[in-house]
Amino acid sequence: MSRTRINLKGLSLDRLETLSAIVAQGGIMRAAGGDANRQSLFSRQVTELEAWFGVDLLDRSATPSRPTEAALRIVRQVNDFRREMDAVKESGEDGRRSVVFGAGERMIRSYLIPWAARNVCGEVKFVFRNLTSSAVRAELLAKKVDFGILRAEDIPKGLMSIPLKPIPIHLMVPSTTAEQRRKWTWRHLEDLPLAALEGNGRLNSFLRQKAAKADSKLDVAMECSTWSQMIDAMAECGLAGFLPKDLEDRLPREQFRSVNFPGISEYHDDFVIAWSAMAVAKREELAMLARKLGAGRAPKASTGP
Repeated sequence: MSRTRINLKGLSLDRLETLSAIVAQGGIMRAAGGDANRQSLFSRQVTELEAWFGVDLLDRSATPSRPTEAALRIVRQVNDFRREMDAVKESGEDGRRSVVFGAGERMIRSYLIPWAARNVCGEVKFVFRNLTSSAVRAELLAKKVDFGILRAEDIPKGLMSIPLKPIPIHLMVPSTTAEQRRKWTWRHLEDLPLAALEGNGRLNSFLRQKAAKADSKLDVAMECSTWSQMIDAMAECGLAGFLPKDLEDRLPREQFRSVNFPGISEYHDDFVIAWSAMAVAKREELAMLARKLGAGRAPKASTGP
């Protein structure tokens, strides 16, 4: 029986890596980082791949262009191949095997690093990548991270996950200001300068809705892009702020106090740590870490989105 030989001329790892980056970043423009020359190069490489495979890899009727099912299938194979090659290289060097975690800065500092300190392993190198929740989701799908922390509602279908303990929010007030009142209400926020995260995230929306119901409003004196910036702003400028409990100890204890605040207990962040069961089955070190992350809790498979 004769076998058809596939001509690989015109198919390169460089082009495949480009496609993988486009899928992970959500489009050519993002993958190119705003560089017009790279954007032109990436577009040409995708066109060359489409000619080689004989299928469309991007749905150009959407804005931005979306990867087709064929593209997703190719990227999964490319990422599997790359991870296998990395594993071969690491075993050849007789060194540590890399395990990549994707999460926001807050969860890396508050959860992953303390967890890693309790689970030091001589065979594993922990790699922490600071990513947004949407980027964590994309990187998990593209198999560019092994474990990812993201909001429960964002878990991709088919991944395994374990919920993290819900993290409450507290109002942190400069000690000298906190001593002026025994009881705090939403009306008092009008006279309390706050530091806050910028944008219209879940916490900001919750706070504004609560204040509006009390016929009050927030006095936001400073907006910051990250929790670390917000903590610095509070400490340096003497501002109050609503902080997750896991970040409270980063403020000077003698300068700030947590105060009881009505209704704030209704808000908490629900995070999970997720991974691919297929990837864990292929790598012993991932299976070992998945067991440690679960610590006796049974993971569950996501059914969406």
